[in-house]
Amino acid sequence: MDSLLRTIVQLLSAIVVLLTVLSYISPWVDPAQCSWFVFFGTAFPGLLVINVVLLLLWMWQMNRFALYHLGILLFGWQYLNSFIGLDFGKKQVPESAITVCTHNLGGVYLGKEPTTAWREKRVSAYARFLQENGFPDVLCTQETSGKFYRLLAEKMGYPYTFNLKKGTVILSRYPIEAGGEVPFGKTANSILWADIRFGKSNIVRVYNVHLQSNRVTQTTTRVIEKGDLDEGETWQDIGNVLDRVGDATGIRAQQAKKLREHIEASKYPVIVCGDFNDTPNSYVYHVLSDGLTDTFREKGMGLGTTFAGALPLLRIDYVLTEKSIVPFSCRVARDNIFSDHFPVFSSVGF
Repeated sequence: MDSLLRTIVQLLSAIVVLLTVLSYISPWVDPAQCSWFVFFGTAFPGLLVINVVLLLLWMWQMNRFALYHLGILLFGWQYLNSFIGLDFGKKQVPESAITVCTHNLGGVYLGKEPTTAWREKRVSAYARFLQENGFPDVLCTQETSGKFYRLLAEKMGYPYTFNLKKGTVILSRYPIEAGGEVPFGKTANSILWADIRFGKSNIVRVYNVHLQSNRVTQTTTRVIEKGDLDEGETWQDIGNVLDRVGDATGIRAQQAKKLREHIEASKYPVIVCGDFNDTPNSYVYHVLSDGLTDTFREKGMGLGTTFAGALPLLRIDYVLTEKSIVPFSCRVARDNIFSDHFPVFSSVGF
């Protein structure tokens, strides 16, 4: 490696390490106070890949810069573990375990106007998929139409459902004794909760969460697939994406705080699941996961990516549990073709 190239790569290494440090700080910065800081956290998966590439490069060169990248990765091990599951143990799931699944079904109709026959076909296919993946005892879906979830409940044999006509639905094989919402104004997004009785003595409050959407998927896809940086329209699209994400992040932060207050007031142990629309390196995740167990971090294996859209490596869908609830397994099913989100299946016990 010649002197000039070495200097350039060393400068790149220094910048990447600095950006990685900022991504570690991001979860503690309230976006209501500094909305642009969220982008450092969102960039973490990409920074992780670049750190690994530079680490290998400097190791090959026997250069001390390898230690900088190794050090920054080890320092942020908890963040790495939030994106890559490292539970190498054999999954021991007792028969008494409860399986909880969360899935955003906003793309279930593949952009088509559903006819009765098409809806029947999609629901039947989705029901088979769920049955093949463990038949969840509690299914929390987001962006779900009334006709779809009622037909799904019928085909899957879910006797208990809870919905307030906002697209967020809780379906259960166990009795729902009470339910409600965490109100946060007029928005298409929502948070529902249901008190579910498991057996004679266990009542658990299950939250189905769909926090404020960024609503930039189509624009982002257009920039990635067709964007030309020499065109003003591309830069306008990029600016629109950044503005929308910044605004949505601030709204999500307020929603997360309200949900946190509701969780702390619950008289029952809780399971919090759904589409947070934020990564583990975010303020929203930091607020909601505090004191709870992230089942993927504890029992997941491999990449935790839950979003199948244009932006890769995003983990934005979660199952979090009270410390008194034991996680046995967690899996992201990336072999489905039902949405631009992948479902998360977690088995837990009381």
